[in-house]
Formats: sequence, C-alpha cells, structure tokens
Amino acid sequence: MSIVADTALFDQLRNEVINRVMPGLRHKMLGKLQPITLLSHVLSRKVHAGSADAAYIQTQVDEIKLNAKILTNATQNLFTWVAQDSPFQLPADELVSECVELLKMECYTNNLIIANHVSEQQMLPAQEARVLLCAGIILLADKQGTEKKLQIRAQGNSIQFTWNKACAGTQTINTGLLKNWDWVANISEQCEIVQSDSGVQFNFKNVAV
Repeated sequence: MSIVADTALFDQLRNEVINRVMPGLRHKMLGKLQPITLLSHVLSRKVHAGSADAAYIQTQVDEIKLNAKILTNATQNLFTWVAQDSPFQLPADELVSECVELLKMECYTNNLIIANHVSEQQMLPAQEARVLLCAGIILLADKQGTEKKLQIRAQGNSIQFTWNKACAGTQTINTGLLKNWDWVANISEQCEIVQSDSGVQFNFKNVAV
C-alpha cells in the first residue's frame, strides 16, 4: 500500500529533531577541530623555540592535514542533516549508531538506557531514517519514568524499537509533536511505521539493492 506523506508534518518533525540533535552535532564537529588547534599550537611553539627540525615539522603538518580532512567530512555530514533535500543512503548500523551517539546525553539525563544490536549494513534512506529514528528515541527519552530501556534491532529494511513497561507511560516533558506517536501514520513516503504496545517498527522503502 502506498503512503501519501504529510510533508508539512515531516518538516515540523524534522525541525524538532534537528533542534534536539544540534548540540550533539556541534559537539561532534568541535571535537574534530581540537586536534588541529592542539597540533598547530605545539608546532608553533617548537618552531619559535628553534627545537623543531624539518622532519618533525613535516610530521606535524601531515597530522594537521589528516585532521583537517576529518573535520571537513564532519562538516559535510552536518550539512546533510540541515539540508532540506538530501536524497542519499547510509548503512543501517551507521545510521542507528549515529542517532544513538548524538542523543547519548539526552538519554542519560532522562534515564533511557539503549541497547543497540544493529550490525546490518542494509542501505536505508538517510534523511528519513535519521529523523524518524531520532524522533522515536527523543519521544521515549522525554517520557517521565526511571529505568526506561530500549532495544534496537534490524531485520532487512526494517529497524525495530522494543521497550519495557517504563517507556509505555503517557506522562512526558515534551509539548511538541514528540509528546506521543500520533504523527506516525503518514509521516513519510519512504517509511511505514507499525506500532504495538511494546514497540514500533520502521519499514523503510526505496532501498538500494
């Protein structure tokens, strides 16, 4: 059955998600900048002190170049999060790990423990997967309760969230779309979301063969 997506609703959800993951994205990018700053400072100090020979300088320059490349990749990754139209795919394990890592502090402070069992490298639509998976994690993290536990698994083109009873409550600190699961029905043409009492399954479409 084809899904007629509510694009305005998806954009609203995407904005809510980006607002929540942006601190993690910023921290991740700044973390890639720190080695360049440190290497440059050390190199400058040694050059001015006259204690750096040509071989040492070349080694440090090579390290700076390598870290600059890593920083460039991190910056490009940030742009793919904020770009309105970003039709590319990433492996399931990379997508899930990225979402979990970006929301790690939110989950910690809100008593949500995540067990990520995804090792599959099935290619999934990155923009939709990032938004929907992060939305699900944020929704569960914002629910009031202790010892909330979430299991994440993958099977084929699907990502499965399974949670314990502590995640099933209705009390939440969220006042936006992510206060409940009402948005799932027509959120994306790329994904059908199936709900149950103890979890949701994200069935992604248009997957590369």
